[in-house]
Amino acid sequence: MGRPKKISDSQILSMAFEVISLEGFESFTLEQAGKATGLSPAALVKRFKTKKRLAFLARNQKWDENIAKMNASEIAQLKGLNGIFEFLRLIAKSVDSKRLGEHARWLGTEADDSKAKKKVAAYFAETRNIFSRLIQEAVSNQEIKIIGTPENLAITLEALVQGSIFQFAFLNEQNIGRHLANRFQSVLGPLTLTAQDNGAL
Repeated sequence: MGRPKKISDSQILSMAFEVISLEGFESFTLEQAGKATGLSPAALVKRFKTKKRLAFLARNQKWDENIAKMNASEIAQLKGLNGIFEFLRLIAKSVDSKRLGEHARWLGTEADDSKAKKKVAAYFAETRNIFSRLIQEAVSNQEIKIIGTPENLAITLEALVQGSIFQFAFLNEQNIGRHLANRFQSVLGPLTLTAQDNGAL
């Protein structure tokens, strides 16, 4: 009988992150991560040194996965105003967590680490680029009118995403997707062109 296939670090980090998303970065235990991965807590310590480092690497890998998802064909197919709200749904899906408040606090500590800071910055830079493209399309399609440039509105929307996620983390609400959509509607609603507006153009 052959030896069991060794589980990769990437697989461990993915499975550990699933535990972390349920339990929180501070509250999850190596025993819980071990149960999810089929490894003992001692084996996890041997490979990742500490619980904090395991969580840190799992979070970084998740950022990389989120950035990769933004370059997928699903993102490329999003168009105009509807695409903005569809993209928002994808963002909500990527950050959804039962312990988002704890995640928000933990993310704040990443500002002290240059590698994590670069990954977070890359993620939000990509969101700005995608919002900018969708805004340009919405303007071209006469779905919205804007004052200034699509790039400036994209910066506003990207900042709204960040602020809304952190705000949601400390509110007694259940649906991050709905929370984000409501905030976006308050910004984009006044910019939306009606059929009557289009006729006047």
